[in-house]
Amino acid sequence: MSSNVALNASYTGSATDSTVSTTTTSTTSTSMADTFLTLLVAEIQNQDPTDPTDPTEYVTQLSSMAQVAMAEEVATEMNTNAILMSNLQVMALGKMVGDPIMVQTTTLEVDDGAIQGRIDLDGVCTRVDIHISDEAGNDYDIPLTGSSFGPGAVTFSIDPADYGIPPGDYSVSVVTDTGEEAVPVEVAGVVTDVRIPLDGGTPLLNVSGVGEVPFTMISQFGVPDDTPAQDVV
Repeated sequence: MSSNVALNASYTGSATDSTVSTTTTSTTSTSMADTFLTLLVAEIQNQDPTDPTDPTEYVTQLSSMAQVAMAEEVATEMNTNAILMSNLQVMALGKMVGDPIMVQTTTLEVDDGAIQGRIDLDGVCTRVDIHISDEAGNDYDIPLTGSSFGPGAVTFSIDPADYGIPPGDYSVSVVTDTGEEAVPVEVAGVVTDVRIPLDGGTPLLNVSGVGEVPFTMISQFGVPDDTPAQDVV
């Protein structure tokens, strides 16, 4: 029975090596199958005639081999499909250049244009301040006008010139009188270009007024035309 143990050990090792490999090819699968069959024949030829291996053991081993081969084929097909989906995704993102979108962000690229966006509040509050800060520590506190806000979406429009905010890179955050933390901020902009990282990472969209953001931060395609007057700064 020792030859049977050796066969199982060799077979298990081959299966593990196949699983670790990031790219499975038909050549690798064929090579593993050939090795398995060679070891199986050697086991049959060298078994103890007075104590032969139970035939069901061979059936079990062949079944395990078939399952591993099938799993490899499925993994290869899934990898191929993933590459295809990624390529289709990149092509779709490329067609977005020039389109208006809204993205969730914590950064802004301030220029001469107005900053259009919205925030999402969990509860009702009577004061909402949008803070736009630069790396030098300058903070511009911009209160929204209105008697109450939320719950839900609250739109805003900020003209940087009205608050003396010079062009540059800024961070944006929200403070409410209820102490609500981490209020999501969405900003509208136009996709100016799409960059695919050389390391194969997540595609990045360059959005006017925001800068580069992962495409996963898109919160809306297109920009709503209706901006309630009571929510405008």
